[in-house]
Amino acid sequence: MATKQEIFIPRTGEANDAGLYVAVNGEAYLLPRGKTSRVPAHIAAEIRRSEAAREQQEKTAKSMRGKDGTP
Repeated sequence: MATKQEIFIPRTGEANDAGLYVAVNGEAYLLPRGKTSRVPAHIAAEIRRSEAAREQQEKTAKSMRGKDGTP
């Protein structure tokens, strides 16, 4: 049996704040936002990896903008 981990999925603040869909090797989960969920360790790891990649993309995009905020 896979080890389970708790992971919190924050709300986005958007009007359509749907759950977070995560799939790894055919194993899929739809996790509610604003709540803590218990998922297998490999699913939690993928969520953390995805969040780190999103943060890095935002950081890179911000560094490429001009001083006035334009691309």
